[in-house]
Amino acid sequence: MTKSRLFRLWLVLGSAFMVLLIIVYWDNMGPAHFSLHTALSRPHALKPFPSPDSAPGDVFTSSLETWESFVREKQGPLLGKRVEQPSLPASSKPVLGNLEESVRGYDWSSHAAQQSPDPDGRQAERRSVLREFCANTSFVFPTKERSFDDIPNYELNHLIVDDRHGVIYCYVPKVACTNWKRVMIVLSQSLSGQGAPYRDPLDIPREYVHNSSTHLTFNKFWRRYGKFSRHLMKIKLKKYTKFLFVRDPFVRLISAFRSKFELENEEFYQKFAVPMLRRYSNHTSLPASVSEAFSAGLKVSFADFIQYLLDPHTEKLAPFNEHWRQAHRLCHPCQIDYDFVGKLETLDQDAAQLLRLLKVDSLLRFPPSYRNRTASSWEEGWFAKIPLAWRQQLYKLYEADFVLFGYPKPENLLRD
Repeated sequence: MTKSRLFRLWLVLGSAFMVLLIIVYWDNMGPAHFSLHTALSRPHALKPFPSPDSAPGDVFTSSLETWESFVREKQGPLLGKRVEQPSLPASSKPVLGNLEESVRGYDWSSHAAQQSPDPDGRQAERRSVLREFCANTSFVFPTKERSFDDIPNYELNHLIVDDRHGVIYCYVPKVACTNWKRVMIVLSQSLSGQGAPYRDPLDIPREYVHNSSTHLTFNKFWRRYGKFSRHLMKIKLKKYTKFLFVRDPFVRLISAFRSKFELENEEFYQKFAVPMLRRYSNHTSLPASVSEAFSAGLKVSFADFIQYLLDPHTEKLAPFNEHWRQAHRLCHPCQIDYDFVGKLETLDQDAAQLLRLLKVDSLLRFPPSYRNRTASSWEEGWFAKIPLAWRQQLYKLYEADFVLFGYPKPENLLRD
């Protein structure tokens, strides 16, 4: 009798230990080797846009509500509960100083963008290029061949979900993502000001736009839906409209450098600027704060920044910061079939087209965009003092973004 009790006790403890191992592994590595095979895993017809007669979200929520209710019942009441956002005061347009205005390049004036004669054709071409190179076996880059199940949960933190309208947005920093996040907050009603959900994207304070608790992202699904999370992600990816916006990779790097190292940013000074100045500019004694460093004329140079990106030591310590991490590493375009690929270079036209396709153009308008600047004028000036060998290495580092998103190879920067 005693042996039988001991056996049952060891069995229970062993089972609990195995469950704990699976949870830790899944949460950190993604459920690469676990899959559910249920009736719900059959393919669903893609219905990206609601019908004109449907209320927003009706098309998307009927079957998913049933499924999510089932998940909540199985996982317990806390996993399915939404976290209420605190009521925040409404704000007006961001007030920018002259330097920040210059660096960030905001343009609050309203202006009508010249419409392309065939925006649908432009979208079809962008998606065709993306699919062609994802399927091209001769074009290889790291992570290309892995499946969606192989993507760790922590790499899915840029996929923002709006269940009300059936939309998934993958944000790429330095590609108007602040304003697209504002749009997603308005659509999902995930944040309130003065007791009511925000209706105007520009009323949402910037500090709350980039707060991770504001948005429902794929990497949060595990804690909400448990073992059903990856399966639910796949259902939403089939049924929802998925979009991202990209930018010329080199111009995006310049923009990231300017906003993080030409403006006083204490976090980026401590975490990135100090190591760069020590490693590449041979500064052994540096000021304790960014304001003191700027006053002393100590700033990271663009050459320091490029060296940092090319240094193998950088990626060994940690993945690239999201502001200069490659877009394909943020949004996984060879594992996720995006319905809309927007570009910053045609932001006004693309934003208007996307809001019409989502049938939410009557609810809001996209905030005024960045000033138009030509990529060539930025690149030639900024890269003029960067050695040719560095430029060529940098292109190889970002080549997948150039190719997948249809940006021409900057030949003028890659030859003498």
